[in-house]
Amino acid sequence: MEEPGASWPVPLPTAEQGAVIDLAGAGDEVAELWRDDPAKAAVLVRELAACKKFTAAEVLDAAVDVAIGAGLLALNEAGTAGDPSMMAEQCLGAVPYLVLAVALASADLD
Repeated sequence: MEEPGASWPVPLPTAEQGAVIDLAGAGDEVAELWRDDPAKAAVLVRELAACKKFTAAEVLDAAVDVAIGAGLLALNEAGTAGDPSMMAEQCLGAVPYLVLAVALASADLD
């Protein structure tokens, strides 16, 4: 049964939309790897840049976006805490993501 308001079949993304999706995926992969092994993540950034689809700066920017987004989600979750001390404690959950964002933003791969 068809859902109301949905148009089927869903159109495929345009080339530009596909590139944005690919870049976001690359940023997610780099951010995740950076937490555990920054050297391996740097190698991945260089490999992605060598393909000429993205620049190293674009991949790192996408990774920063991922880390900041995760930090903001953690802060949003803290905003639902019942009391101020619990809220403050839950805000600490955002710290690793924000530190990761700073590390990625300040990375010098040259």
